[in-house]
Amino acid sequence: MRFKAAYPSEEVLRQTIMVARGLELADLVIKNARFLDVYSGEFIAGDIALSAAHIAATGGSYEGRRYLDGRGCVVVPGFIDTHVHIESSLMTPHHFASAVLPRGTTTAIWDPHEIANVKGKAGLEWALGVSAGLALDILLMLPSCVPSTDRFRNLETGAFCLSAAELACFKEHPRVLGLAEMMDYPSVLAGEKETLAKLSLFSRTKRDGHCPGLSGKELNAYAASGIHSCHESSELAEAREKLQKGMHVLIREGSCAKNARTLLPLLTAYSSAVLCFCSDDRNPVDMAADGHIDALIHQGLALGYRPEDLFRVASFAAARAYGLDDRGVVAPGFLADLCLIEPRGGESAWGDGFVIRQVLKEGKEVAAEMFAAYDDSPAAHQRYFPEGQRNIRLGEICEDWFKIAVPWGPAAEAAEHPEQVWARVIGLISNSLVTENRTLSLAVSCGEVGADLSRDILKISVIERHLESGRFASAFVQGFKLRCGAIASTIAHDCHNIIVVGVDAEAMAASVAYLREIDGGIVVWKNHNEKEHLALPLAGLMSFEPAALLAETVSSLIRLIKSMGCDIEQPFIQLSFLALPVIGALKITDRGLVDVEAGKIISVLI
Repeated sequence: MRFKAAYPSEEVLRQTIMVARGLELADLVIKNARFLDVYSGEFIAGDIALSAAHIAATGGSYEGRRYLDGRGCVVVPGFIDTHVHIESSLMTPHHFASAVLPRGTTTAIWDPHEIANVKGKAGLEWALGVSAGLALDILLMLPSCVPSTDRFRNLETGAFCLSAAELACFKEHPRVLGLAEMMDYPSVLAGEKETLAKLSLFSRTKRDGHCPGLSGKELNAYAASGIHSCHESSELAEAREKLQKGMHVLIREGSCAKNARTLLPLLTAYSSAVLCFCSDDRNPVDMAADGHIDALIHQGLALGYRPEDLFRVASFAAARAYGLDDRGVVAPGFLADLCLIEPRGGESAWGDGFVIRQVLKEGKEVAAEMFAAYDDSPAAHQRYFPEGQRNIRLGEICEDWFKIAVPWGPAAEAAEHPEQVWARVIGLISNSLVTENRTLSLAVSCGEVGADLSRDILKISVIERHLESGRFASAFVQGFKLRCGAIASTIAHDCHNIIVVGVDAEAMAASVAYLREIDGGIVVWKNHNEKEHLALPLAGLMSFEPAALLAETVSSLIRLIKSMGCDIEQPFIQLSFLALPVIGALKITDRGLVDVEAGKIISVLI
């Protein structure tokens, strides 16, 4: 818990009281603006007087050492991202902070399960270390599922497996709020011992959920375990039922999973106290173009929802859902995390959105120099990890990895077996992490089942990259629309093995070889003469470059992919989630094709 008016010393407390009484000058006074009262849902006129990091007074008239003219603006509490994987922004926490703080996000609640899957406990130590002392408040929920599925089911090969005992040493850290998304909900429902140990260990903290499509008695059981939230709702009825079960619904607008338009009809003045906003996985291109949590608010305003309710969800409701009682309110004693916002159409016409004129973080005006002194050099990050350890530990790459052979082989094919076979195919759904389990016929040639570009059926493979286990698996996917080449990446949720999609084994092998050469990142391989990459030297997940440069590189990669026929809005993110065996219906890991609902490996060919 973080408490209102938790001043660092009695002197600061005394000073704040004197400022509030008008007996001492405020450090800063915001004049001529209206501010949102999140308790009444009204915009109110009056000064806002700040003392150090806190709001000392609202309403009336105050004198200060400095003044900020808020004419034409409304003041709202800073926005809170209630669930984010900073690694998915491709940025370090420092660069992430510099990208989102000017957009009004003053607090982010980070689930660092991406780095924990690749680096284990050292990844958590890194996350806590490099996110300390930033201008942005980054608070952590400890990853509950490393790997994402119960290890006894053998659905995937991860670099690490974090137990309740290993998480316990981080539990009391002052920036740890609780247990992050419990993705392996079948283990919760089954009462699996290690899962119950984690839930019990964090029984006096917040415990995030992750239960797409769960309903009825199973949802009752999941909620009864102590789970307090879920960000995975993709249908309105699904989200409504979760609210009815006492779970906070986190409305997500990521780069791939976009649920805001579907779920915003939940929003009323009443529900604005229990809904939250989150970004989950959002890349630098979308941040630069549309924003962060402010993008959700803009979307709500364009759809006609009340600004009072939207801003309340983005701040007050989020703070209360996570026990942050020191923020989310424009009132005396609360942190001065504030946004000065000018409605484009004036206060009576919010449908055109708004412009953020100024962001204050703990009473300080956000500016570029706030980020300049922070050491974000590669050395500052690498000291948390063993020297010389490569991101990709892989032997000789073989084209046979990417071929799917029929069981009878080429010799007997023509005489004794059909020229077509039935195969299970992963079916993409646009802007969704969910896939379809499709059954399609494919041609057999020389003992191998090949891709079918005429029907947009490509090869997809996952290769283990952490332990040199030699494990790999290949299958088929429909929906990428590539006409040539391949895409390979070390971002493959959540174990982050190598994932590659392509038109044939040759292109796939070449793209993986190039990926190994750059030691992790994203490769777009059109042919030997046309190829581009984004190196991600930090665990194969993140770059040391700032948001603007990353956005340029990612945009260039997407342009090359489009020239190859793929028109998916977010091809890299869509690809990365095809390896996550906790979101249905059909996924692929290094161990094979996974039937998510059944929780088991199944054959590609029927």
